[in-house]
Amino acid sequence: MFLLKKILNLNSIFFISILTISIFLAVNKFNNIQELREINNKINNDELVTNDKYEELSLYSSAYLLGKQGEYENAIEKYNVLLKQYPSTSIIDVIYFNIGTVYLQDALSKPLSDDGKLTIENFQKLQSATIAFEKTLVINPQNDLAKFNLSILYSSMPKEPSKIISEQAVQELSNIPIGLP
Repeated sequence: MFLLKKILNLNSIFFISILTISIFLAVNKFNNIQELREINNKINNDELVTNDKYEELSLYSSAYLLGKQGEYENAIEKYNVLLKQYPSTSIIDVIYFNIGTVYLQDALSKPLSDDGKLTIENFQKLQSATIAFEKTLVINPQNDLAKFNLSILYSSMPKEPSKIISEQAVQELSNIPIGLP
C-alpha cells in the first residue's frame, strides 16, 4: 500500500509538471497567433508594420508603403536595404518586381521633355525598371505581371532619350552671369 501511494504521488507530480508546461506553451502559442493577426490586419489595411521580431517584414512594409505614397526614391532605397540585409529571402522575386514597378511609376509620373521625348532621368528609370523586371523573371519565370510590364517596356521604350535642349533650359543657362562680379 505504501509503495502504491508513493507511485501515485510521483505520477501526480509528473502529471502536474506536464500540465504546467503544456499550459505555458499554449499561452505562448496564443500570444504568437495574436501578434501575427495584428500584423496581418496592418498589412491588409496598408499600415506600416513595425515589429523587431519580424524586421524583414517591417522593411518590406515600409518600402511598399513609401512606393504607394509616391516617395519612389525612398522606396527603392528601402528595397535595396532589404536586399542587402536579406539576400536569400523567399520573396526576392517580389522585391525585384516592386523595384521595377516603383521605377516605372516614378518615370511615368514625370513630364516629357519639350520635344515630347523622355528626359535622360526618366529614360534611366525605365532602363532600371526593365532590369528589375528581367531579374524577377530569372528568379520566377511564372510572374505574369513582370512579363506584361516588360513587354510594354520593350515595345514602347525608345532607344535613347531626348537630345534636344529645350529653349527654357537655354534661356536659364543664358541668365547665368559670366566672370567675376
